Amino acid sequence: MNATLERRRYAVDLVTHLVAREFRLRYRRALLGWVWAVGQPLARLLILGFIFTRIIPLDIPNYPAFLFTGLIAWSWFSSGVASATSSAVDRGDLLLRPGVPRAVLPVVSVLTDGLDYLAALPVLLVFLLLGDGIPLTALALPLVMGAQLLLTVGLGYLLCAANVYFRDVRLFVDLALLLGFYLTPVFYPAEQLLGRYPLLVQLNPVASLLGTYRAILVQGTLPAPGAFLGLTLACAAVCAAGYAVYRAASPTFVDEL
Repeated sequence: MNATLERRRYAVDLVTHLVAREFRLRYRRALLGWVWAVGQPLARLLILGFIFTRIIPLDIPNYPAFLFTGLIAWSWFSSGVASATSSAVDRGDLLLRPGVPRAVLPVVSVLTDGLDYLAALPVLLVFLLLGDGIPLTALALPLVMGAQLLLTVGLGYLLCAANVYFRDVRLFVDLALLLGFYLTPVFYPAEQLLGRYPLLVQLNPVASLLGTYRAILVQGTLPAPGAFLGLTLACAAVCAAGYAVYRAASPTFVDEL
């Protein structure tokens, strides 16, 4: 029992150390430092906000908060999946170090990108304050982030294992994420898809996550408990399945790399 607890404590400490190191290295020698973490979503906000408020108005209340909520959640998902997919290939040196659990590599990638999400939250809070304020339902944010973490890590495990054997996987993931940005209601309401293409929303857990983020942060409402529990269990199932595949394949990673 004590040995198991020690291994878990070591794994947590290792993940914490690697995430902090990766985040520091990412913005090392950058004059603006972690401010770049919000650079891409802010740039997309300016472009998409101009298009869908001035050129093709969507008539969505407090559209900057609506849009930025979707952008930073999608950015975390897409960057987390992409970096986790190549984590074993990019950090192959860690696989050779004795005592380093192989399972931490995709987790470190996803958590490092999660810090970018946290860095963007103050900007989102400003948009919320400029609208109707920050609702009490925002206290449920950690629960939604936890569900997204499970989904992203699970997909990262699965795709990372596949990418070790077939390097086309990373290229496929980049293409899928590019298409997914437009097929997921990131900058438009889900209702526009539900009318004609309901399966694109119903079978897309990220679409459900974005709807939940907007409900608790922008609309000030809590999701139906049953629906959110089902979403969380689905994300947990993806994580468990991805981990099972990764664990079964990881003993041969060094030979393939």
